[in-house]
Amino acid sequence: MEPSTSPPSRRQLFHIFLVTFRIGLFTFGGGAAMLPMIQREFVEKQGWINEEDIADIFAVAQSLPGAMSVNASVLLGHRIASTAGGLLAGLGCILPSFLVIIGVSLCYNLFITNPYVAGALRGIRGAVLALLLSAIWKLRKNALKDIFQWILALAALGVSLFLPWINAIFIILACGLLGILYYHRRLKQEGDETTDA
Repeated sequence: MEPSTSPPSRRQLFHIFLVTFRIGLFTFGGGAAMLPMIQREFVEKQGWINEEDIADIFAVAQSLPGAMSVNASVLLGHRIASTAGGLLAGLGCILPSFLVIIGVSLCYNLFITNPYVAGALRGIRGAVLALLLSAIWKLRKNALKDIFQWILALAALGVSLFLPWINAIFIILACGLLGILYYHRRLKQEGDETTDA
């Protein structure tokens, strides 16, 4: 899906802001916990982007410094409505958390000692794990298309589980480098086959 070349309307920009604001407001756990809701809103409900493109955007967002959800929102907003869309999507994503943190900091002592708040947060943690697994399951068919990608994904999972002291950025860079080498070799072989034919 190619980004739109026509300038975005104010209504479209406001709609992007509202969608990302709602995602930021109603997603607990932040970061990767927002991915299922971002996917549902941008792909399934709004139809602004397709499954394959959102998988690529999530991969880039994970590779960039900063919060993955904010990165993904900015990249998606930019893809849909240029720079203004990216800025408003980022603002919509972070504004709810900013407002909630201000409220919590004003009433911190009341929140921290309340057993109901502590119980609710423990319950939310379990739901966040389920949402993450759901997002991974939905994205797998677009992100893992051949055996090489499956091998890389399983190797990266194994390294992150069994060698947790290795920084994730090194795993991402290593997988990216292996992908470049593998697909460069594959394209070269396909080019040689077509010239031979």
